[in-house]
Amino acid sequence: MILCEASREEYLRTTYAAWLGKVIGVRLGAPVENWSHERIMETYGNREGYLTDYGIFAADDDTNGPLFFVRALLEKDSITAADIGDAFLNYIPEYHGFFWWGGVGVSTEHTAYENLKNGIKAPRSGSREQNGLTIAEQIGGQIFSDCWGYVAGADPERARQLAQMASSVTHDANGIQGGIFIAVAIALAYTVKDIHKLLAETLKYLDPGMEYSRVCRDIIRYYRENPQDQKGCFDYIRANYGYDKYPGACHIIPNTAIMIMAMCYGENDFSETLMMLNRCGWDTDCTCGNVGSIMGALCGLEGIDPAWITPINDIVNSSSCIGCLNIDTVSRTALMFAELGLKLAGLSMPEVPVFHLPYGTGGYFSAGRAEVRDNALQVHGSEAYRYVYYLTHDIYDARYEPEFSPVLMPGDRAVYTVSAERPAAMHVFMEDCGGIMACGEAVTVSQQPQEISLTVPAAENRTVRRIGVRSEGDFRIHAVRSEHHPQAVYRFADYPQEHYGPLYGGGTMNNVRGFVKHSGVWQVTADGLRGSAAEHGLISTGCLGGTYDTLEWEFIPEAGEAHALVFNMRGYLHYDRLELQKDQLVLIRRSGTDQVLRKWPLAWQCGENITLKVKYRNDRMTAFAGDLCFDLAIGGPLHDLAGLAVGRDSTCLTIGLKLLNSML
Repeated sequence: MILCEASREEYLRTTYAAWLGKVIGVRLGAPVENWSHERIMETYGNREGYLTDYGIFAADDDTNGPLFFVRALLEKDSITAADIGDAFLNYIPEYHGFFWWGGVGVSTEHTAYENLKNGIKAPRSGSREQNGLTIAEQIGGQIFSDCWGYVAGADPERARQLAQMASSVTHDANGIQGGIFIAVAIALAYTVKDIHKLLAETLKYLDPGMEYSRVCRDIIRYYRENPQDQKGCFDYIRANYGYDKYPGACHIIPNTAIMIMAMCYGENDFSETLMMLNRCGWDTDCTCGNVGSIMGALCGLEGIDPAWITPINDIVNSSSCIGCLNIDTVSRTALMFAELGLKLAGLSMPEVPVFHLPYGTGGYFSAGRAEVRDNALQVHGSEAYRYVYYLTHDIYDARYEPEFSPVLMPGDRAVYTVSAERPAAMHVFMEDCGGIMACGEAVTVSQQPQEISLTVPAAENRTVRRIGVRSEGDFRIHAVRSEHHPQAVYRFADYPQEHYGPLYGGGTMNNVRGFVKHSGVWQVTADGLRGSAAEHGLISTGCLGGTYDTLEWEFIPEAGEAHALVFNMRGYLHYDRLELQKDQLVLIRRSGTDQVLRKWPLAWQCGENITLKVKYRNDRMTAFAGDLCFDLAIGGPLHDLAGLAVGRDSTCLTIGLKLLNSML
């Protein structure tokens, strides 16, 4: 495939197939992650298909990484390892969620995160000189590298360069070789449609003197000499490249060996390859995820049995510190990958209908059946809805601590373009987390597509759980859009929390409804939301791309000298905050590091009730603290996420928060 305007659709569909393959592999391998082959066979035998009915799969580190590390490309046309390291810090919650926080010197990603946080830039952050060879050669450099194959535009050399940079943020030596292997294999699979040719070509991009390359070649050699003896090959791997031969929690070499084996013996068959690999055991969600990507690109959508795809219902959830991005779809994120790939090639993607890709249902559920047909969602039944926030029982588990802020807020307007074969009364409806329903105006709709809408009614502490369309019969959804005009008012005394389930290592994940914690401790009490931090604490809500003109915070500083109202937030490295410090009010812009923009003298003391407000009116941004007014002079309008922060050894009690757009 030569990436050009004529090949954009083919590129998008292949990227979608590869990303679907990744999601399928992770979902298949997750129930038996770190199991032995014997335990898997004793429990499941040769069962075909998924081993667990996950329903809505919550989040997994194997999909978190590709979704968020690639976002380094959103702001720059050319990136460095340091830029990918910054994306690491910008999107990952501190010490919880996203990946395995097994401790510095134990978990490779935890170790690299600590390095980056302490100012050790990539690639030093992942180097063997910094962390030691054992940490550098665990599996993470490989499992997060699919995205660089997707965005390389079928260019294996570009995939190699991007994966080498990205893997060096956390890994080194064979760890980097694994990242290169995955990205290059995916990039080649856009055009090379035989797995044996693909593997041979991919190995040309590896360092032949490294163990990674030697092991891959050895397994391929065994296959060529014994093409009917997959069991013998697996025994050979366990005898020569098993976990007992390599240090660390999850070394890259044993898992790579069985990946090569499955691809060789799977003989271009998507299902056979993944099932064979999953039955081997070890790090099953990682290995099946990577191989699913490669096989998805190689086989295309036509080569993937729909039985793998339909249970996913186009949903991919995450556990970044940007809650609105944690609720997403496979089809929309595949489009993001393709748009970035086209951007790197100097091209652009024309506007694509919401329901353009096969199986791309947008995460909509129906009492009947919903299918994508002719760039529309055909709904067989009288209702279709999607989740814009999840309650405890909506998602399967909390292993990677997914937290969500609602995609749709009070005051926002949901607009659907719909049609029906026969005239039918239709309306938009929403249900909040308290079970309260609201409906838009009923409109008679026929074959000509037309818009129907609902503005979410404002109500204190309202969090929208689901949004959808109801009809008197079958109908089609052609387009969906949201207009963000938030009217969100929170009072935090006895405010609701979600208890999403057990965590690795014990305990239960508790979430302040509609808010995502980056750092610190945030607890709902009978008096309000108490935030505290030994070093720093931050919690946020809202939508990227949304605007608001008033942000009001009522709180009581209880201890310490740093209490802040956060706005214009696009991640942990990018936000503004208005901070109470000792005897002063300080405006700080965080763009990688903190920059003080303005200071004003302000007397305050712990224990007093304080209201801090930021307003944007007539191209002027102003702050209010009690009766005092301060001209911020930093432009506007207010945008993206909003939140609260506390500094070192500080505690505050939040009574209320308002996030408003009054310019309707």
